[in-house]
Amino acid sequence: MTAAPPRLSLCSDVSRAAGEDPIGTAPHWREVTVLELDVPLWARLRDVENWTPEQRDVFARLRGKVEAGAGFGLLMSAPLQAGRPLRVRHYRQGSGGYLRRDYQSALPQAEWARGLIDTLLEPENLNGWQAVESPATSPDVHVCTHGTVDAACGRYGVPVHAALRSAGLRAWRTGHFGGHRFAATAVDLPSGYLWAHLTPELAVRVARREVHPAEVARHLRGFAGLPRLGQILDRELLIRYGWAWLRANRWIEPGRAEVDGENVTLHFELDGMKGTAQTAISSALPLKLPGSSHTPDLSEIRQWSLGEVTLEMQTPEMQVSS
Repeated sequence: MTAAPPRLSLCSDVSRAAGEDPIGTAPHWREVTVLELDVPLWARLRDVENWTPEQRDVFARLRGKVEAGAGFGLLMSAPLQAGRPLRVRHYRQGSGGYLRRDYQSALPQAEWARGLIDTLLEPENLNGWQAVESPATSPDVHVCTHGTVDAACGRYGVPVHAALRSAGLRAWRTGHFGGHRFAATAVDLPSGYLWAHLTPELAVRVARREVHPAEVARHLRGFAGLPRLGQILDRELLIRYGWAWLRANRWIEPGRAEVDGENVTLHFELDGMKGTAQTAISSALPLKLPGSSHTPDLSEIRQWSLGEVTLEMQTPEMQVSS
C-alpha cells in the first residue's frame, strides 16, 4: 500500500514562522466595488469557463481599465440576509482613504455583472439604483474566509470574522482577494489598509484602534491608495502620527516609487498641515515561501529596507505664498 504524501503546512503558518514582513503587498486601488453575494455565488463568479458573454465582456473592459492605470478592487461579501436582491458598496479614493456609497437594486444576485458595470465602467447608471444611507462611523472589515480557495483562510479567517461580529463591529465574510499566506487577512475600509496574520483578539483591537500602530506594524500589508514602495513609507508615518494618520490625504507622483533604491517622496496633508516625507527604500534579504497551502512550490518573496526618513513641513506663510 502506497503511503499518503505528507500533509502540507498552511502557507500562513510558514509565513509567520519565517518572520515575513508583509508591508508592500497591498494592491493599488483607486476604487473598490463590493458585491454582496451569497457564498455559493462566490464560486460561480470565479468560474471563468461558465461565464456568460456579458460577463466575459465586463472583465475584458475591466482589463482595459487596469491597463490604462486605473486600478480597482473587487470584493465578494456575504450579505447579512441571504437571498436578497443585488446590493453593491462602492468605495472611491479621496482624502483620508476611501468614500463609501451604498446602492441596492431589484436585480437577482446572479446579475452581479451589472453591479460591476454600473460602479466601475458606467457610473452614470447608478442613477437607476436606489441609494442607501451608509454608516457614518467605524470601519468595514472584510475578512477572507474563502477556505475552498485556500485552507488557511478558512482556518484563520472564520474565527476572526466571528470575533469581530461578536464585538459588535461591522465585519464581512469575504471571498479571496489575494494573499493566502497572510491569513487571517482583511481589507479595512474606508481606511484602505490591508492587514496580515490577524488573530481574533488582535483584529478587534485594530478595528477599534485600541492598539498603537507601532505594535501592529508587522501585521500591515499596506495602504491600497499608494503603490508598493509608497506603502512602506506610509507605514512609517502611520507609526509616527498614530491613527490620526488615517485622516491624511497622501499621494506620490506617478512612476516615482517603483524603482529599487530610488528616493521616494510622499506628499501629504493632515489636519491643515502640509508636508513631504522622503526616504530611500532598498531590497532586503528575500524569503522562499509557498504562495498556497495546496502546493509545495516556493517563490522568492521580496522584503524591504527603509532608509532614514526626512520630513519637510510647510509653514502657514509658505502655504499662503505657494
